Amino acid sequence: MDADIAIVGAGIVGSAAAYFLSSSSPDPKKKIVLIDRAFTPLKGSTGHAPGFVGQFNVSDVLTRLAIDTVNEYVQIPDGFDTVGGLEIATSQEGADKLRSRYESAKAIGMPAELISPQQAAQFAPELVREEETVAALYFPKDGTANAARITSFYQEKARANGVVFLEADVQEILYDAGHAKGVQTSGGLVQAGTVVLATGVWATDLCKFDVPIPIIPVGHPYMYGPRHTQPKTCKMPFVRWPEHHVYARDHGSFYGLGSYNHAPVCVKPEETAIGTWIEQFDSTLEDGRALLPISHELTPSDKFNGIFSMTPDNLPLVGSVSSAPGVYLAAAIWVTHAAGTAKFLTGLIQGAPVDETIKAKLDPNRFRGRDRESLKQESLDGYNNIYKTGNKQ
Repeated sequence: MDADIAIVGAGIVGSAAAYFLSSSSPDPKKKIVLIDRAFTPLKGSTGHAPGFVGQFNVSDVLTRLAIDTVNEYVQIPDGFDTVGGLEIATSQEGADKLRSRYESAKAIGMPAELISPQQAAQFAPELVREEETVAALYFPKDGTANAARITSFYQEKARANGVVFLEADVQEILYDAGHAKGVQTSGGLVQAGTVVLATGVWATDLCKFDVPIPIIPVGHPYMYGPRHTQPKTCKMPFVRWPEHHVYARDHGSFYGLGSYNHAPVCVKPEETAIGTWIEQFDSTLEDGRALLPISHELTPSDKFNGIFSMTPDNLPLVGSVSSAPGVYLAAAIWVTHAAGTAKFLTGLIQGAPVDETIKAKLDPNRFRGRDRESLKQESLDGYNNIYKTGNKQ
């Protein structure tokens, strides 16, 4: 098969890239192929993403990408629910940090409110203990994303734009005189001068480059509670407890809860981004549930080890690979930043003017010369400070 662009990976990032590239190409005759080993069900991290979208980040780059992403998601029917986001402090130190975040958010014009413990409990009465809350920060424009719906929307639009879908396993990237010339798949050769790797936790399987690509898959516990006995009259904001590394949300018919409050675990993904359950995760979820007023009722009806990617600086790797002309990487990207990042990548591929700060911060070549093992350890060390990046930029 001949093509101009081969996109490997049809999760939310690859599917969004297929849509944006096919919608904005200056050459309407360009042929784009989207390749995945299985389009349904979603086997990567997109398929199990909890869907929390908090836009404000200590990293200016991630904040901008999140804002761009939400601007896209709200245009997708049933794609995004602006329920708001709550951050809860249970100590004075935590309250001071929330105030600092509030002031930083207001400084860039992002809607944010410091609210009382009583108000926080009124927003999410079954998730927030008023008596243990010292302070609360509310972001009214945050919300929850339906990652599966968003992915299917982008795939539908990409297909309508003429993107070819190929269900096959990609075995290697092929080169001619050092430049990408396509990919070898289980379904045959796909010739393409531009190859986009959007394979998430499997990204390093195809990254045979002379520069370290520190994308470290880690295990993460998440649980679904029992179904609500009665329908809820209103939707609650999602809730985070930054001091405890715990978060929870109302999925509509049941609650969900996840936690980073455990030793980081590197996990090698197999056929899906759901790993084998790890025994220590039981106590992790039990500790997390203890923060909620409904802790005794919130027993896990389902729990899983969702694998996602970490990097040394908690930033994605997005852009061209210097030693492999024609190859672009789009990896370690959260649902929070997926659409904004896919639009940014589209600009890079099409040679359009892009934000040079974002380009430098996400450059896949930025770890050149570094030791791979130390990069892996830095990535794991960042797991318990998942919302913090190395430098404010």
